[in-house]
Amino acid sequence: MPPSTRTIRKTLLAHVKASAEERPAVYRMLDESGLVLYVGKAKRLRRRLLSYFRARGRRSKAAKILRRAHAIEWEYQPTEFAALLRELRLIKQYRPRFNVSLNVDEAPRGYLALTSEPVPALRVLFRSDDPQAELLYGPFRRIHALEDAARALADATGVRDCTGATGGCLRREIGSCACPTRAPRSALHAHRTIHVAGGPSVERGAWREAPEYSDRVALVRDFLAGRSDLPLEELRERMREASEAWQFERAGAIKAKLDALTWLRGRLERFHADVDRLTFVYRVAGHGGEERLYLVRRGTVRAELAAPTDPDGERELAALAARVFGGPDPRGRDIPTHDLDELYLIASWFRTRPLERERTVKA
Repeated sequence: MPPSTRTIRKTLLAHVKASAEERPAVYRMLDESGLVLYVGKAKRLRRRLLSYFRARGRRSKAAKILRRAHAIEWEYQPTEFAALLRELRLIKQYRPRFNVSLNVDEAPRGYLALTSEPVPALRVLFRSDDPQAELLYGPFRRIHALEDAARALADATGVRDCTGATGGCLRREIGSCACPTRAPRSALHAHRTIHVAGGPSVERGAWREAPEYSDRVALVRDFLAGRSDLPLEELRERMREASEAWQFERAGAIKAKLDALTWLRGRLERFHADVDRLTFVYRVAGHGGEERLYLVRRGTVRAELAAPTDPDGERELAALAARVFGGPDPRGRDIPTHDLDELYLIASWFRTRPLERERTVKA
């Protein structure tokens, strides 16, 4: 006969009382099969775990988790900040049921993504860890505005925004998509060109040539990273041509796209400005008095180490800081998807803890 819930609860409580220490840690609640139900972090592990056993009521999150838990595991961390980062990484690794279901944002949030498919595409996604995404920007609350901006960017650059499903494709029919996997069924706009920085003009009619599509993807990357305004210039030129040809309805439609893309450009500028401010060395006292250093560049932790206590350690730190902060960022201004949640986590940490920001030194 399997042990009762009451017996399991008593066993877990005894384990916590006998082994858990009052120090920063990350813990995992596991079900009877060993599946991770929940990942949490604690500044004081013992106190945090004991609080689960005091939780009452059917609506209590802690009580719901404990009713299903058959085991508790934990890892001690040198600082609460380290525990926060480790918690995030474990959640992304395991995607525990209770971390997901009990932390759903009621207001929808969208992300603008460039996908990692063989033929990359622009997408509006609703998960920061969507497996399709290679690069991700967001979150955006104005979903309809984001969708309009994504369509405008796709139209201005020729990068596809379709799902890849079989069937008709309007953008393929009118010649505004340069997807290299299909030949066009229409000669419309076959001579239309878009000028790509650092390369020749790209003919929209040459659908089978993959190198030119790569140039277009690079143009999207540059726009999202704040390195280029060519998509905006392309739409302005189209609007000017339509107005001069007295095609005022078409000019109005292009202006709507231009407005949508200008809105996105402004949001991206603020995003990059905020990210650039998150570059510093963070010094914090760890468990037992040991000081820890975190080297943060553009919102992600690039290195962590104990604070040096002798000249050799100082020289090693200086060399490490030169590698982390010196010269161009090897990641460029793009934000890999696996870094986006960490970026927002770190930004929130310092926004809600002004005293911790005082512990940072500009790199």
